[in-house]
Amino acid sequence: MGTRSAFESEMRGLEDRLRAMADQVGAALEAATRALVDNDSQLARRVIEGDEDINRLWAHLQRDILEIIARQQPLASDLREILAISAIITDLERIGDHAKRVAVTALEIADDPPMAPLVDIPRMALLACSLLQSQVDAFLQRNGQSARAIALRDNEIDALYRKCYGDLLETMRSDPQTIDRASKLMWTAKSIERIGDHVTNIGEWVVFLETGQLVELNA
Repeated sequence: MGTRSAFESEMRGLEDRLRAMADQVGAALEAATRALVDNDSQLARRVIEGDEDINRLWAHLQRDILEIIARQQPLASDLREILAISAIITDLERIGDHAKRVAVTALEIADDPPMAPLVDIPRMALLACSLLQSQVDAFLQRNGQSARAIALRDNEIDALYRKCYGDLLETMRSDPQTIDRASKLMWTAKSIERIGDHVTNIGEWVVFLETGQLVELNA
């Protein structure tokens, strides 16, 4: 296999592993949210433990990226793709951290007195998972137009967050006994809102690949 063919094969391997990492991170967020809604402590613990696997994936990918740079001496145009992959997997790792925080909250409040059924937090998480997978698809397809459109939908997550925050604040005002649980749910909602921001970051790297310019999407 020629040098160029070997490089391209290694890059496709990186992309395949990025896709797998995104799938694992999305599954962690879905499981953490399910643990929260169902008061499932066992599932929450599995998500928390699984975050180490996500961290290892990130570390191995970053190591392999450095090895490719050192061994293949990529062209400037290739470095753009390598830089984007490195940045995207860092956003994925941070999304994993936020999923873990949702699971930690699920564990902390599992035995607390019940409040009104959770509605907006699961909606936020479902939308965040969907946008994450779509944004990774946009990267793999090098579709900057799609990346821009997906980034705009972060406004929907922000709107759900504001509604959730307001509703929880009203709950605390009307029933002071809910303050501890409601405040933890506020932080959970904030974690999911931040996931939306990381998904937008991924879209910015898709546009960077297409244009060579880093632009702020959905500012």
